[in-house]
Amino acid sequence: MSMLSQTLQGALLSITSNVLAQGLSAYKDSTPFSLNLNSVLKFAIFSIVSNPPNILWQGLLEDLFPTNVASTAHDPDVKTVKPAKTEKSTKNILIKFLLDQTVGAVVNTLMFLAFMGYVNAQQQSTLSTKSTWDVIVQDCEQKLWPMLKDGYKFWPAISLISFVWIPVDKRVVFGCSVGVIWGIYLSLMAGA
Repeated sequence: MSMLSQTLQGALLSITSNVLAQGLSAYKDSTPFSLNLNSVLKFAIFSIVSNPPNILWQGLLEDLFPTNVASTAHDPDVKTVKPAKTEKSTKNILIKFLLDQTVGAVVNTLMFLAFMGYVNAQQQSTLSTKSTWDVIVQDCEQKLWPMLKDGYKFWPAISLISFVWIPVDKRVVFGCSVGVIWGIYLSLMAGA
């Protein structure tokens, strides 16, 4: 699946999660639903910007630590060349999992917070005396650890499923599909 296709599918799923979050907010607050297109656009743009680096990240992890490796089982009596058998590498899956849940999680969360902080600061620049940079830094300082903590209740299982059973070229779209639930959380956190 091409990077463009994965990115567009991810953006569509991000839009879906934001619209659902807006609907849930309206329901929770007992107010009429009114679609905030600005919020939908922010999440779509973020998805378009963040999906390509995530696609490259997943590809890098798979290149360095492939899920399936050549089987070490070898029959010395067989003289014919057979197609190489593969087996899942628990070690590589574990390494990818740990890297994804540490480096990947922190980078993705900081990208989200920085992007939303920037966009929100630009929209409120006439109402606030804070610089855009101050807003971004404050958002990252205040929201990074709570979001990571919440993410660790959700993403580790998804990450393992992805590394074990989902082909590398479908992992970002799989993550985006499951991430509709996470996107609702992010939309609510960002004040959709």
